Amino acid sequence: MADINVTPMADVMLVLLIIFMITTPLMQSGITVNLPKAKNPLDAPEADSKDAVVVALNREGKIFLGKRQVGEDDLYEFLVQKFSGGELNRNIFLKADTALSYGRVVQIVNQCRSAGVERIGLMAEKEKD
Repeated sequence: MADINVTPMADVMLVLLIIFMITTPLMQSGITVNLPKAKNPLDAPEADSKDAVVVALNREGKIFLGKRQVGEDDLYEFLVQKFSGGELNRNIFLKADTALSYGRVVQIVNQCRSAGVERIGLMAEKEKD
């Protein structure tokens, strides 16, 4: 028989596809938040880097740094420590749930500003056409 049998290769590829489909959602950093939708959000690839500071606010208004829940005082202390070394890049990214009140988001933004944060990126999802 002179033909190459590709059936084993197809089986291996299907198994690898299933493995990647299962593990990819588990690799998300932080908690899941229903982000507001925007027509033209800017891409922020630096938000996915390891040293990016991402603050998340869930539906109940609880604050998370990565996957760890923190209080407002702990957030302030963390940001003061993080940016007390004279860093040039004093940026954070804020993920807030759509059901959260605007006043709560402004309250956290004010607290971040008072801790020395210069730029706050408000994260949003791209609206589907």
